[in-house]
Amino acid sequence: MRARQRLKQGLWFTPLAGLMVMLCALLNPCFANGQALRPVTLQLRWSHQFQFAGYYAAKAMGYYEDAGLDVSFRERTPGMDNVEEVLAGRAEFGVGDCELLLDAAKGKPLVVLGVIFQHAPNVILSRADSKIRTPEDLRGKRLMILDSNATPIWAMLAHIGVSRDEMELQRLTWSTKELINRETDAMSAYLTSQPYELKSRGIPVNTINPIAYGIDFYGDNLFTTRQLAEHEPDLVERFARASFKGWEFAMTHPEQTITIIRNNYETKSSVDRLRYEANTMHELILPRLVEVGSMNHKRWEDISDQYLSLGLLDNKPSLDTFLYTPRDLRRQEKLARWTPILVSIVAVVLGIALSLLYFNQRLNKGIRQRTEELERSRGNVRQVLDLVPNIIYAKNSEGRFLLVNQAMANSLGLQPEDIVGTLHKDVHPDKEQVRAMDRDDLKVIETGLPKTSMEEPYQHVDGTTHWLQSTRLPFTPADSTEQAVLTLAVDITNKRISDAALKESEERFRAIFNQTYQFTCILDMDGIIIHINETTLSTFRLKEVDIKGKPFIDAPWWQADEPTRSHIQKIIHMATNGTTVHEEVITLVPDGDSITLDFTLKPARNDEEEITLLIAEGRDISELKRSQAELMQLNEELELRVAERTSNLEKAKTDLMESLERLNKTQEELIMSEKMAALGGLVAGVAHEINTPLGVGVTAGSYLQSKINELSTKFKSNALKKSDLERFIQMGEESSRTILTNLERAAELIKSFKQVAADQSSEKARQFNLKEYVDEVLMSLRPKYKRTEHIIENQCPDITLYSYPGVFMQIITNLLVNALTHAYKGQEAGHIIIDGSVDGDILTFRFTDDGCGIAPEHAAKVFEPFYTTGQDTGGTGLGLHIVFNTVTQNLGGTVRLESEPGKGSRFIITMPFTQNDLPTGKST
Repeated sequence: MRARQRLKQGLWFTPLAGLMVMLCALLNPCFANGQALRPVTLQLRWSHQFQFAGYYAAKAMGYYEDAGLDVSFRERTPGMDNVEEVLAGRAEFGVGDCELLLDAAKGKPLVVLGVIFQHAPNVILSRADSKIRTPEDLRGKRLMILDSNATPIWAMLAHIGVSRDEMELQRLTWSTKELINRETDAMSAYLTSQPYELKSRGIPVNTINPIAYGIDFYGDNLFTTRQLAEHEPDLVERFARASFKGWEFAMTHPEQTITIIRNNYETKSSVDRLRYEANTMHELILPRLVEVGSMNHKRWEDISDQYLSLGLLDNKPSLDTFLYTPRDLRRQEKLARWTPILVSIVAVVLGIALSLLYFNQRLNKGIRQRTEELERSRGNVRQVLDLVPNIIYAKNSEGRFLLVNQAMANSLGLQPEDIVGTLHKDVHPDKEQVRAMDRDDLKVIETGLPKTSMEEPYQHVDGTTHWLQSTRLPFTPADSTEQAVLTLAVDITNKRISDAALKESEERFRAIFNQTYQFTCILDMDGIIIHINETTLSTFRLKEVDIKGKPFIDAPWWQADEPTRSHIQKIIHMATNGTTVHEEVITLVPDGDSITLDFTLKPARNDEEEITLLIAEGRDISELKRSQAELMQLNEELELRVAERTSNLEKAKTDLMESLERLNKTQEELIMSEKMAALGGLVAGVAHEINTPLGVGVTAGSYLQSKINELSTKFKSNALKKSDLERFIQMGEESSRTILTNLERAAELIKSFKQVAADQSSEKARQFNLKEYVDEVLMSLRPKYKRTEHIIENQCPDITLYSYPGVFMQIITNLLVNALTHAYKGQEAGHIIIDGSVDGDILTFRFTDDGCGIAPEHAAKVFEPFYTTGQDTGGTGLGLHIVFNTVTQNLGGTVRLESEPGKGSRFIITMPFTQNDLPTGKST
């Protein structure tokens, strides 16, 4: 800054200085295309990560090679001091922070070439449930922190008034395990690192940033030794420019830079973590607002003042040799210092008048050129400001705008030139917001300290409310001595919406996660529990705070012996290497019992197929195991019992077969007896039926014979008269007619009986008319009911069947005998209907009576052999069984009974219309 001020003061010497610069440039060696690359080493502060992305990008994109350099990187190992590594010559350049100023004050020859992080990443990190939200909340709390590497935090605590004695200080390990396990309350951390570790494990955090309390240190910077900067300025210049160019690439191409890191350097960081670092560093480097590598002399002085207030410095050091000045500025400064002497010599030689005239002309021309350059520069600055998507504006203590960029003007629906000079309250739609913003602006102007707001509502002219992350900086306008405030604001509305969506997604995940009936834990890659569901907590009577953040191997459900711990450690290692582990394990429950789990530990991968988490699941199969054991025991007992029963059954089977054989023989004999009894009844009926016409014929014949004898006697005694002959002829005709009629009747009966007998004994099917055949059967059975008032109707259709007519006769006979015997007890007048119908190739044959009906308990058994309710009438119980066998076996049909007590009975028989190969039927 001072160098630039001296340059302005010597501006009138610019023409001559320009001439000397040109001469020096001619003498300056240039790189030949074939010149060998100069090897140099950069000492990093830590291991490979996005924190050093700009240097990796400069190497990968060829910026170092274009500058004639072959750059290698050295990671920092435990116990290594990266400053001493550079001073000892083991590296030409190093990455440091503001504490380089303390080293320089101790006499170490260090030079800062440029600043990468415009804001230090140092913060205080705590769990959200610890309620530590401000520095004052740290009083009486445990804080992990180092004396070094945390100067911004110590400065913030001193500024707030929180002393070391008011806290329990613990040594910082750079691990978050102590915070996870609640072994500390808060820790010094980097915004680019530890917050990601906790958030990825699902642990909400609070962050205390020194910037919000007016403490704004620089972060990472690039440094070298004073000796190298003075003796090889060209090397230093080339390395610095190439590095800063690499950082510009890394900030504008984060995904490509992440690929460079993953492909070329061994890093433990996942792609998600590298992205998190890139996004966070973007807010610390501010590449859109500040040129990478830029540093401000005034800010370094402010940092020196902070060190003095903390007692880390005894005297304020000089920054002239500590801050690197680019070669072009140094040359111009030298030329500016030597120009008056050179001019004096020229003035003596050429004369005062000519010198004054010459320089007056050159001065005028230089002023015009400089004015034009300034105008162009102002236009460029204006254009850059308007291209920046973030809001930028400056206001004085009255709240009047001094500077407004296009983004700010767009939010108000105006143009920048319409806003400059106006009061904020006159152009902003929300007056209450303006008053709050004016108060913050005025506080910055009065204190001279910057102020950062992480979330600030801001209403646009269209009525929409946006959320800004703003930084207010004190500054003095070039054309005024009055203090003003410069505000830089980033619109984080979309980020806020994304955060809200993420929170909603997490709540949805937690709801689903807690509703699973299985025991479920989610572990990080170190085997630390980061999520645990309610099923697990309730079963093992735990609180989430007692188990979350602890190693899975130390969970209370595992046995504490060494073999168990070794096995759990082994399967965690297997899962982190991509293997899914599935096995049965024994776990302990609080009451001292053990349960058996069907346990699975499997890796979870992200979109890049990287393993990021482990999922442990367990299903309680204790009851299943007990049931299996009981079942096995029961099976063994059953096998013994089955063997015993099998032996008994074999013997019983033999006995049963013998009994069945005897029963079948007896059944056949009974069926034969039933058939013979039916045949006897049929024969008796037939004999009676034939006896009637034969008796009438015999009587008529005997009467005729007696009349013939009387006529013969008269004829022989010549006593025959004409009248006797006439009477004989008349009587003979009547007697002959009677004899002939009865003989014809007997012949017709014999013909019918013969036909029925022949059909019943035949085994072959034939065609017959159903209606006519039923009439013939009923005629043969008439003796059984002719002395009763029973009416038997044949309503069968007039169709021709191809079946077994003898079987039909047997069915009708048994059904009719059954009805006459059982359906009409105590009554002599009944109505029986025999009918049928055809549906396709199926004949339905029905036998219906209006008798007393059959009770349900008897109806279910009527087709069983030997089942009868008419023992008193001499029934054998085989009649309906014969019907069942005849229908199902001879006709391949089915038979079922429909009956209600008091409403008669109906037997429904279904059979094929045409008999071929007859299937086996059934009864219902």
